[in-house]
Amino acid sequence: MPSAVPELPIVPADTRALRRGARALLVRVFERDPMWRRLVRWAWARTLVLRYYYGRAVRVAHAEGRIDVVPDASGRLLAAAVWFIPSAGAEDTRTWHLEAVVVDENARGKSLGSRLLRHALEAIDAEGAAATLDASTPDSQRLYQRYDFHPIGPVPVQPWARDLKMRREPR
Repeated sequence: MPSAVPELPIVPADTRALRRGARALLVRVFERDPMWRRLVRWAWARTLVLRYYYGRAVRVAHAEGRIDVVPDASGRLLAAAVWFIPSAGAEDTRTWHLEAVVVDENARGKSLGSRLLRHALEAIDAEGAAATLDASTPDSQRLYQRYDFHPIGPVPVQPWARDLKMRREPR
């Protein structure tokens, strides 16, 4: 009888090494993202922009949000999710924003992204908060719809696709 593969733990990125690993994973994954490819055409420049952008996102999320990661047995990060709480606005409801959820290309198909989403959404639901995100591909839009996120703006039309803003109401 085959032995069950143990489920890898989701841990908070509460050390500098884990936060650096999260930033590196975000940069690697988003170097190929359609939105980032449209915004910054040259690969070398895109890498620099992504390092700055996600370095700042990780710092803000560490201070004012949450960063969840999935390391393998050796400590290498396979997946990460970066959430923060935007500045208070007109909304009465506390709202978390998913800046990014990424899975290393060699770890795809193991439901790590879905596990990270469920993990954070359980905590968000427990505090009665809403959640928002920007979906950059049709595949990610479908994934987020499975977790009750709904479009809150116009649906992008191909070939000039752009991010779709989505929201999940409090539970």
